[in-house]
Amino acid sequence: MVFSGVGGQGVVVLSDIFCEAALISGFDVAKAEVHGMAQRGGSIVAHARIGDKVQSPLIERGMADILLGFEILETARALYMLKQEGKVVLNTKYMPPNTGFKSAKPVNQAQLLDMIRNRAARVYEINAMNMAEKLGHLLVVNTILLGALSALPENPIKKESFEEAISKRFKEKFIKINLQAFELGRESVILG
Repeated sequence: MVFSGVGGQGVVVLSDIFCEAALISGFDVAKAEVHGMAQRGGSIVAHARIGDKVQSPLIERGMADILLGFEILETARALYMLKQEGKVVLNTKYMPPNTGFKSAKPVNQAQLLDMIRNRAARVYEINAMNMAEKLGHLLVVNTILLGALSALPENPIKKESFEEAISKRFKEKFIKINLQAFELGRESVILG
């Protein structure tokens, strides 16, 4: 698994919950993060490997089974990590880079989406921001994406393990909304 997004979107939290759920389900887990300028709104990528015995957390170029993208541009940037038959779970939100200058040429979101669709064997497009707005809590976008990821046929981690990991991670007052967000994400893949 490769998780790709922008600092502040919850990439680290989501990858932590994913790894905790894998441990609960009995898998060996290894995880690594590349923060770069994430604290200043820059890219962040987390690698997670699960299996019977995992030797290293880092995933080689072109070897990721699944890429979970928190927004379109960062997902496109991380496509090189995806294996040929790899899948993408994509939040359809676009976040322009947080730089001190305006690009002379605006980013074409449709082209980015086409690039992602053409590179991946399957793309699960999730409007997680819209779903979070309907729940009245924008900070659950990452939990919605985790729910979508959990519903993929390739995912070996039990739903109950994700729910337990979510319950362990969040304060009591945030568990219910995160479990609702998780379920919405699952439904977006199952019913979509």
